Amino acid sequence: MRLDYLAHSCFLIEHDDYRVVFDPYDPSIGYPPLRLFSIDLVVVSHDHHDHNAVSQVSGACQVARGVARRSYGPLVLDGEIGWHGEGEDADPVSLTLLEWSERRIAHFGDLGCCLEPHHVERFQELDLLMIPVGGGYTVDGPTAAEVVRKLRPKLVVPMHYATPFLSRSQFPDFQTAEPFLEACGKDFPLIRERQGWAKLDELWESSEETRVLHLQHQMA
Repeated sequence: MRLDYLAHSCFLIEHDDYRVVFDPYDPSIGYPPLRLFSIDLVVVSHDHHDHNAVSQVSGACQVARGVARRSYGPLVLDGEIGWHGEGEDADPVSLTLLEWSERRIAHFGDLGCCLEPHHVERFQELDLLMIPVGGGYTVDGPTAAEVVRKLRPKLVVPMHYATPFLSRSQFPDFQTAEPFLEACGKDFPLIRERQGWAKLDELWESSEETRVLHLQHQMA
């Protein structure tokens, strides 16, 4: 199973010739247009332009929204509803869970507040967690690190943070990934992959402890 970090909250996971894309972004946010072909499934966590740009994915594919349990090809999509921020006016966001080849893979979209107790119970024993860490519209680095401590996934990958390419006018309050990496570094080993992708099976087989996988985004 291979994981590619394209940019922002957009990832590609491929296993046995089945390809899943999470949260494709609109290039107006500052990153170059996506170049994605032969995709089988696009998972959209919520309808904001930096997460729902399905038109950026070429060819015919299925699109999954929401967290109702259902099957797509070799995997089952499930999950819980989370919130984009604090307060009663916060928008909902899907906390997606994929059950695929006996692995549990979660993508937390634009999680904007601490997890509720039922979320913590539901997302135990994750093999991979992709979590926003930039603050602004989502949890910040230290808060995301607290989520990691509660869930203890085998691998956690930060996403949705400030880079030199991201539009500062659209995301003025974003942090880089560094506050998250620093907060996690007190408890968990860090793996940096400059090429922007990783073979997950090799990492899972090499250790059972929680590790932070920092991937360099590819859309530079």
